[in-house]
Amino acid sequence: MAACEGTTLCGADSILEPLSFPEFEAGGPSASSLLQRPSDELLVCLFCSESVPLLQKDALLRHMLLDHKLVIADVKLIINLPGYMVYWKGRFLEQPVTDFCSVIKTNSTGPVETQENYFLLCDVLPEDRLLRERLQLKRLEEVLEQQQKEREDCYFSHICLFCSEEFTGNRASLLNPHGQKKKLVQGLGARNPNICVMQ
Repeated sequence: MAACEGTTLCGADSILEPLSFPEFEAGGPSASSLLQRPSDELLVCLFCSESVPLLQKDALLRHMLLDHKLVIADVKLIINLPGYMVYWKGRFLEQPVTDFCSVIKTNSTGPVETQENYFLLCDVLPEDRLLRERLQLKRLEEVLEQQQKEREDCYFSHICLFCSEEFTGNRASLLNPHGQKKKLVQGLGARNPNICVMQ
């Protein structure tokens, strides 16, 4: 979104993204998962101790494919990949991978020594589909909660985008009356939470 500096930093591959990242004091209340930058999170391999930063997820996916012969379907549609990986790592410790994954045999018509089994973890498995939906719903709730906080924020302070007048109070106070004076149609103020980044 507009608060992002690069498309990969905010998860442009995701269906849902935060509207903005709230600012907080260092000693203040604990930050929600919306505050975590993607570079701060680690992805763990489902089978070994290998881990990489979220921004290097392709390296871990390649590792799991080449070393463990596991493919995760539709990775770009998984909202919280670190949470997804942690969940399945725990499940694979409880039960064998074949209980959850489709087995794909390569070179099935060739000699047995050239055949390899690959495992596909996908949302055909009801447990996987429910996990993906639960992670997506949780993310949506976080985004809506953040949007509501921004709508109710009365301590907002910002200089007008078009003149040097400073506005304080609710974000709608910047858009509604002042926007009409300048003949701007920007939509409802309650639906424009990213005013801070419009500079």
